[in-house]
Amino acid sequence: MGGSVNVAVKGLLDEAVLKKMLASIDVLVENVYGRRGKAYLRENLPRYNQAAQYGRWVVLVDLNDDAPCPPPLVATWLPGRNQNLHLRVAVRAIEAWLLADREAIAYFLHVPQAKIPQQPEAESNPKVTLINIARHSRSRGIREDIVPREGSTARQGVGYNSRLTEFVMKYWAPERAASCAESLKRSLASLLRWKNE
Repeated sequence: MGGSVNVAVKGLLDEAVLKKMLASIDVLVENVYGRRGKAYLRENLPRYNQAAQYGRWVVLVDLNDDAPCPPPLVATWLPGRNQNLHLRVAVRAIEAWLLADREAIAYFLHVPQAKIPQQPEAESNPKVTLINIARHSRSRGIREDIVPREGSTARQGVGYNSRLTEFVMKYWAPERAASCAESLKRSLASLLRWKNE
């Protein structure tokens, strides 16, 4: 993989997660693309795939309910993948990978570790799970930032991304989280093999 790669993500939280993953295997991020949601990422994937002729790329996307597991999503999104582009899929959402570092997320959210699911990838909506856990936080600041205000139509609190990006940067350990998140474990192993090719 060399010393650096270009990456494409749907948003800032995914960017922080992917950068931390790559840093854990000593790969630097050169440029970041996307950051405009999942539909934009899919629309531009052919361009990234074409650009991979000239350098290595890593694209990170949530599985959500788009497919039963990552391989069908990869086959649909990228039927003619350039070998220099790596498409990694979080099951079901990036929040599952955050919840998988159970001790760290419990500490950060100020909740007992028993409230964190042992198999976060089995949650139907890990983002909602995380927000509901944050509702029970002993920290008023966590509750105000992560949980949407009562009566609001928002799906998350106003400080959701900034708080969880802080968590990723300061506390989240990809290797530790991989023990409770199979798609993260596979992603790290695959990226490491790719780096060493």
